[in-house]
Amino acid sequence: GTKADVWSAGVILYAMLFRSLPFGEDLLRCPRYQAFQKWYNDARQLQPPPNGKRNRRAFPDVTLDPNYDEFDEEEMLGPHWFFPSEISAPGRDLIVAMLNPNPHDRLSIEMVLHHPWLMAMKGTNQQVPMPRMSGLCISGT
Repeated sequence: GTKADVWSAGVILYAMLFRSLPFGEDLLRCPRYQAFQKWYNDARQLQPPPNGKRNRRAFPDVTLDPNYDEFDEEEMLGPHWFFPSEISAPGRDLIVAMLNPNPHDRLSIEMVLHHPWLMAMKGTNQQVPMPRMSGLCISGT
């Protein structure tokens, strides 16, 4: 279903940004996935400071909030070992939410499209230049 599509898109986004896959092929035997799943389940149980905010990992709709506080930075945006290089808080938030191990709580496609990380890119209206295709051989021509 569409929640599986969001998972797949999260894996592809991770691979595009970091040039590696987030997990091994067999999730049930992948120590990295098992550690990520444990982190996610533990993060869902954490109580944010009493400032009226809700836990980003327990309530998927909170992922659409573009404001990240210290609690979010420290506890909600993925385990620090999960990201091999620097990425913004909204980028980490989107990837972690797309890779939610529980498909029932995973973002919908509509939520992904309205996530602050994508909305910021949409707002800049920047065109990504296409790479030159010199030396490209198209078979049959």
